[in-house]
Amino acid sequence: MPEEGPGEKEALDLGGEALSEGVEKDEELLLAKDLVSLLIKAIKAFRFYPSDNPTLKGFQEELPKKFQLFLDRYQSFVLQISEFSFSFKEKVLYEDRDVKRSLAFIFYRDGLRELRFMKGLEKWEIYGFIDVISRSGNMNQLEDDFVTLMWEKDFIHIGYLATDEFLNETPILVPESVGQFKKGLASQPLEHEVDTDLSEEKEGLAMSPAMPADEIHPFVSDPSTYSLTAEDVERLQKEVEFETSPTFVFNVVDTVFEIMALEKEQEPYQDAVNMLGKVLDAYLSLSEFKEAGNLLRRVYILLKTPGLKPWQVEILQKLILGAGEERRIERIGRAVENEEGIRLEDLSGYLLLLQRNSVKPLIKLLGEWKKSRTRRVVCDALSDIGKNAVETFGSYIEDSRWYLVRNITYILGRIGKEEALPYLQKAFHHAESRVRREAVQALGLIGGAEAVGLLVKALTDEESQIRAMGALSLGRAGRKAGLAPLLEIVQSKDFLKRESSEIRAFFDSIGMIGSDESIPVLRQMLERKSWFGRGRSDEVYLAVAQTLAAIGTPEAVAILESGRKSKEESIRQACIRALRGSPNPT
Repeated sequence: MPEEGPGEKEALDLGGEALSEGVEKDEELLLAKDLVSLLIKAIKAFRFYPSDNPTLKGFQEELPKKFQLFLDRYQSFVLQISEFSFSFKEKVLYEDRDVKRSLAFIFYRDGLRELRFMKGLEKWEIYGFIDVISRSGNMNQLEDDFVTLMWEKDFIHIGYLATDEFLNETPILVPESVGQFKKGLASQPLEHEVDTDLSEEKEGLAMSPAMPADEIHPFVSDPSTYSLTAEDVERLQKEVEFETSPTFVFNVVDTVFEIMALEKEQEPYQDAVNMLGKVLDAYLSLSEFKEAGNLLRRVYILLKTPGLKPWQVEILQKLILGAGEERRIERIGRAVENEEGIRLEDLSGYLLLLQRNSVKPLIKLLGEWKKSRTRRVVCDALSDIGKNAVETFGSYIEDSRWYLVRNITYILGRIGKEEALPYLQKAFHHAESRVRREAVQALGLIGGAEAVGLLVKALTDEESQIRAMGALSLGRAGRKAGLAPLLEIVQSKDFLKRESSEIRAFFDSIGMIGSDESIPVLRQMLERKSWFGRGRSDEVYLAVAQTLAAIGTPEAVAILESGRKSKEESIRQACIRALRGSPNPT
């Protein structure tokens, strides 16, 4: 229930049964609270299940008993109706400010301001009242209303106060039977001019066998009633939008979970879970991924409830698996591709709740989607839910779509298992350089001797960016086995002619490995007095000095201390800057 504003009554939300915390502890109010609670649960159940469903039997037996207990002691039960609440003797017993699901709002919207149940109330009246409420959820507001449905039931022990929307919200006593209503009906002829053609049509109607002349009555109304103001049009438009909104169906979720908590029979329990599946489909179709995720989380929580029967566990597990089946993943795909402004964090939250059976359908989406951001969300989710599905991912590594192979390579790297190496080796030799880059990064995440061997090969790739990624990945792997190839390349004749980013990557990698074995080579490079111009010399000296600082051993720090006393300004400044960031500065 939404948070209440300052000054409003604090209420305890019981799935739409907001009972006042300040209710006094006298017997009448306690019985009223109990009666309202059961009445609301019964209404929700009857609106959800067909009338012959066995789930309703308990409510059919219990509700008359509750009414009888109260009415035997207090003669009448009067429930005041506000826009979002039900009250008894000015104490709020129910409050729900969500207009999509609030029972109070349904009553209030149709003009009902008070319900009265009198002693002598019979079962058929209780069931008839519930039937009216159940039907009100599907009626057309432009053709019928709640009060009219109540009139038609001809109740004896149920009365109500209602307002006439054309009489400035002044409450009027609604007749307690259709007969009473007919007796008070006045007929007056219209005072405005009647068109001749319409009179002829009326004569034709009078002669029609389907409408005997003695059943035709003068049309009684105030013509001004049919002149809609701008406010009337706006109000009607809001009502129509409310009734036709697809999200209106989502209100059933709370009711279904309440029923599932009480249900002990397998067939109706399965019916309730099937309804949750339909609501889940609606959420996915409307891109309501946050709500879909919330629904699925509640199922996971319910699955952990102590005392569940094996058949209940099986039904709930089937729903969870069903959340990731192909038809639902396709539904997600259509929703995301056809709608802008998708909250990707909500989509990610839902996908992370899926099971392994969703892997293949999600991979299929990766092959179809064009938006890179949404593809990344799916990849990250698959990296989590597909931890034990390496072979499934590997079967797509030779797909003709390079972008899909790249995504699969990314996922395998995030999973980080050595069993993925045979597939990554294929990606490592892919014709598309973007796939090879991804493979190099994935190998660095997995590590191990076999991965290091492939990364060493990457150091001689024809593409500069792949060579740089290979160096950094070797550094992340932290294996000394990769140090010798790195040192060999940085000492090569043409190394310092490479791009600055590649030079920096090789030295950073040596620093990440952090071995004293590299110090002699680094000292020699730092003490060399000339390179290929002042700008490049400054760049190389700083890279070497920062690599020594990253190694951080006493021997490495000693070289930097010596270098900051150098007569060569570039060496001196490089060592000073490196020592500022050294973990062991002097």
